[in-house]
Amino acid sequence: MYISQIVAQTIVDEIGREIREHVNLMDSQGYIIASTDPARIGVLHEGAKRIIREKLQELYITSEMETETTRKGINLPITIRGEIVGVVGITGEKEQVAGYGNIVRRMTEIMVGDSMAKDRHRYDRRVRYRFMEEWIGKTGAVYDRNFVERGKRLGIDIERARRALIIHFERYQELSDTQEGQRRLEEMEASIRHFVEKEKDILYLREPPKQICLMRACADARLRELAEQMICLIRGKYGETILIGIDSEEAGCTQISQICEEAEKAAESCRRGEREIVFYKELSIELFIGEISEETMKRYLGKLLPGIDDKELDTYMMIVSVYFEKEGSITQMAETLFMHKNTIQYKLKKLETISGVDIRTPRGGAVYYMALSFYKRLYGGAALIRSS
Repeated sequence: MYISQIVAQTIVDEIGREIREHVNLMDSQGYIIASTDPARIGVLHEGAKRIIREKLQELYITSEMETETTRKGINLPITIRGEIVGVVGITGEKEQVAGYGNIVRRMTEIMVGDSMAKDRHRYDRRVRYRFMEEWIGKTGAVYDRNFVERGKRLGIDIERARRALIIHFERYQELSDTQEGQRRLEEMEASIRHFVEKEKDILYLREPPKQICLMRACADARLRELAEQMICLIRGKYGETILIGIDSEEAGCTQISQICEEAEKAAESCRRGEREIVFYKELSIELFIGEISEETMKRYLGKLLPGIDDKELDTYMMIVSVYFEKEGSITQMAETLFMHKNTIQYKLKKLETISGVDIRTPRGGAVYYMALSFYKRLYGGAALIRSS
């Protein structure tokens, strides 16, 4: 069994502070991997080597037994599940250190055992993550039987119908640019993972910049409830926003690559100033908008509304947004925008004059819905908020 040097140093520092003596921790080969005396790290401790070789219960090094690498003190084996994984030593006179022996050994065994259990858990998680990455990357109607059996050994039934929920942090790029932001992202990711692990039968995968949750087939209402709980968790604890996309199959699907692709498209359609939860079935133009270049979107807006500045564009797009939100009702638009109905009519007419397209016609509605979608994609809806 392997003891991490970082963990070992943490252990000796903590024990050393408690007993106020020098403490060394040796690995299963007898080398000092951590010590309250940094000069001793990396040295082969002959006493520890003897304990491991002869399976001694303890060994006190007397003045006569001291060497250049082994000093006076008591040394005891660290035993985890019947196996000696290392040796802990306390430097000092026998009458000073003998009373600490069993206490220090037990403390060390508990701390090392806990660290190893955490390491095993992290290793198991990495194995599951690698399997899930491979699973999500597969396409086709049939899975190889060996692959199915691999999943079962990991506790993953890949033949069960599931649903996908994909999570993005709204400020992921901004946070990932700084060390403090990266730490914050790690904490938020851990919070979501811990939340998910408390739920039954939800498979979790961290795949930066997103997190994927695969769960047993269930109704949209249940998925929305879980999504809202995660949004509240992150907003309440960190003041940050997460955007969540969900697939379209209430009955679930065994083709995980398909439902993950749907959930990802739904998540991508979430933009600042809009919804935080989007189902794939709610998408329309968003299904292909990501395939259109930003340059093409800008040309479209420039051609539709030529000769206007950014502030005017913000204002007109706000009016267009409210027009669609209120389904063309001038009365409701006036109430929302705090304008007189005649003013609304005037602005819509001016918009038609600039563009040559009347938003109130079927063709005009389609043209402006596309323009609004491009505008939100380019500017994230922030300008709409500033103009309102």
